[in-house]
Amino acid sequence: MRDEMSRQPPGVNQDLRELPTWARRYAQNQTVPLLVFQAIFVAGAAAFGGLGYLTGWAYVHGHRVLALAAMLALIGFAGWWVWFSVLGAAGLIRQAASRLTRGSGTVSMGAPPFSRATPTAPGCLFALCVVASVLITMMGWVPTRYMQPLSAVYVVPFMIYLGVKQWNTSSPFMVLWPALYGVHAVLIVAGVPISRGPMFDMFFPTVGYGSIAALAGHIYSRFALRRLRALAASTETAEGGEG
Repeated sequence: MRDEMSRQPPGVNQDLRELPTWARRYAQNQTVPLLVFQAIFVAGAAAFGGLGYLTGWAYVHGHRVLALAAMLALIGFAGWWVWFSVLGAAGLIRQAASRLTRGSGTVSMGAPPFSRATPTAPGCLFALCVVASVLITMMGWVPTRYMQPLSAVYVVPFMIYLGVKQWNTSSPFMVLWPALYGVHAVLIVAGVPISRGPMFDMFFPTVGYGSIAALAGHIYSRFALRRLRALAASTETAEGGEG
């Protein structure tokens, strides 16, 4: 292999050396599965919110049959959502991402997205922090407008931990997620009027900043793919010319 490279023109040798680098960058920044996950999460949250609102509205306005139907639909959807989250989501996300990126080629960095189980101890600690923060807010010990800053105390370190654990296989742009989440919390504590209530304060930083980070990674992956194809084409042209 070394002898073959020594017979290649210098430009071709440089292209060959760059191929693995750009292949790794393309593989690391394939964030379409995360974007699909975010879209499913938003759709699920909208369904829960819509059915919950319909149930309450129908009950208050005396439409008891509609309220009962909406409540049963909400219960049924909740049961389906639990099943989907545990068993069906991973397969659907992979299939949807595969369709969306069809024709782009495949470069693997290891296990596919959403196939890695979160480490038990950190995952359990994170879940306990979520429950504790909800209880603290419900007890009135922390005003609801500070719910997001309170969550940032454990969400940001947990995101950073996951980023460090998956640094070789995940997009570097995903650091934007905890960074923006933390900045959002600091702005609320500083009194900047960006708080719009607990639902908005929790939902937007989680979904919005995650989507921004994933979209940045996806855009860079398209650039990396174009660069990878250009390098492959140049080496093939040079080899064909020699042949």
